[in-house]
Amino acid sequence: MEDLVEKAKNGDKDAFATLVTQMQDDLYRIAETRLGNCEDVYDAVQETIIVAFKSIKHLRETSFFKTWLIRILINKTTDIYRRKKNRKFVSFDEIKMSEKYDTEMFDSVENGIDFNFICNNLKYEDRLIIILYYMENFTDKEIGRILNIKENTVTTKRTRAKEKIKKIYETGGKNYG
Repeated sequence: MEDLVEKAKNGDKDAFATLVTQMQDDLYRIAETRLGNCEDVYDAVQETIIVAFKSIKHLRETSFFKTWLIRILINKTTDIYRRKKNRKFVSFDEIKMSEKYDTEMFDSVENGIDFNFICNNLKYEDRLIIILYYMENFTDKEIGRILNIKENTVTTKRTRAKEKIKKIYETGGKNYG
């Protein structure tokens, strides 16, 4: 990956495209934890890619590319969230989806933990720490670097978030969502 980052820093557009393609699932998943709305997620990822492309020459450590890109994404999701937080829009697609019920969807929800429900009951930063740690496999140190907080603070917040998740699950049983 570091070779591709070096090439991208030197202006190789194909190398940059390859890097972004490798990370696109991670970017969408992280943006979705903050925004939820598909259009906003796409906007955040697109804005992140544009900013990263324009400023990749300024990246100091090629080994921190993923951390750097996620930091840009978090800033973009925060910008979009702030712009939209006072507005509540419901798309026609959401209305149509609420009218249709698929029994397979209910079966899968009943058989597993509703991760989105649980995460929505956490503070944004705690939710982000859980996602980055358990789904993206970042260390506490790397998460601290991404969020600009101390490693010990990340560990503490992650532990508290796990306890809160445990309480949500225990108090709600299988029907908490």
